[in-house]
Amino acid sequence: MQQKKISFQGLKGAFSDLACKKFYKKFVTVPCETFEETIEAVDKKEADLALIPVENNIAGRVADMHSLFQSIKLKIIAEHYLRIEHNLLINKNSLLKNVKFVYSHIHALSQCKKNIKKWKLKPINFMDTAGAAQFISKKKNNQNAAIASELASDIYDLKISKRNIEDNKNNVTRFLVFSRKQLEVDIQKKTITTIIFNTKNTPAALYKALGGFAQNGINLTRLESFFVNKDFKQFSFLIDVESHPKTISFTNALEMLKSFSYKIKILGFYEASSFRK
Repeated sequence: MQQKKISFQGLKGAFSDLACKKFYKKFVTVPCETFEETIEAVDKKEADLALIPVENNIAGRVADMHSLFQSIKLKIIAEHYLRIEHNLLINKNSLLKNVKFVYSHIHALSQCKKNIKKWKLKPINFMDTAGAAQFISKKKNNQNAAIASELASDIYDLKISKRNIEDNKNNVTRFLVFSRKQLEVDIQKKTITTIIFNTKNTPAALYKALGGFAQNGINLTRLESFFVNKDFKQFSFLIDVESHPKTISFTNALEMLKSFSYKIKILGFYEASSFRK
């Protein structure tokens, strides 16, 4: 039986790779350069699932994904939350006192500012955390360090000089999982439904469009807006609601949403992560 595959954006050892290995232990991970390629891998049947980060409680939303939501054909089938633990990685024959430069993604560097300042290191932006680990491993310069995952230290044969160096220990990233087919969810289970829509150009359209969820006792856990054209005149809205789409209350709320919107797309529904509890 052929082993299933899950695609992610980044190099081997990225936090997305770590999330794949944690939540889909029996899957082979497939690294991709971009979010578009990550999604295309599933479209082209080169992978069974795609795992994408969508928001971090410190850095905020992952903006690159929103343009993909407009045209994506895949369905969201799961959500997962991963605590991000940043580690200072150095070459195995190096010591912290030798290090002068630290490479990592801009978000990782910003999330570890206190220790970077404490150790008097010069931060240097890199494309991603795993890429930074790969870079210092190849350079073998003992003045260089990287901030990355423990998985990256194993893959690129580096030593963890300091563990959990993030300023805020409550550093969590939310990931969504995409599939070619929507999975069924027991209507009795706590369910999240993700919707993208465009409101009509009328006064209070957004307020009225969302009013149906309030009237039907449905909680919104996420509301984001983003531009869909270059002249800043048209917005799309992305919402997560705590409701199964087959309930009467959701059906009623959706009818009101349709009344004040000209385009609606249900991206998927999935069992709420236990992290929400």
